[in-house]
Amino acid sequence: MRISRSGIVTRKKFAKLLKDYRERRRFTQEDAAKHLGVSVRTLQNWEIARNMPRGFGLRALVTTLEKGRK
Repeated sequence: MRISRSGIVTRKKFAKLLKDYRERRRFTQEDAAKHLGVSVRTLQNWEIARNMPRGFGLRALVTTLEKGRK
């Protein structure tokens, strides 16, 4: 996941990065949501830039991405 030089990621940019990442990994929204421990609706909201992850969702997302690096 690439971040702009300023380090700021807009909701729209985050949504696109997340969806692209999920699709490259060949996860359905249901699979990805289950893996992250969030509802499908939550993941959908992230992918359409309605919301960005906070609290537990953000922690789950970061943990999952970090595991993927190893």
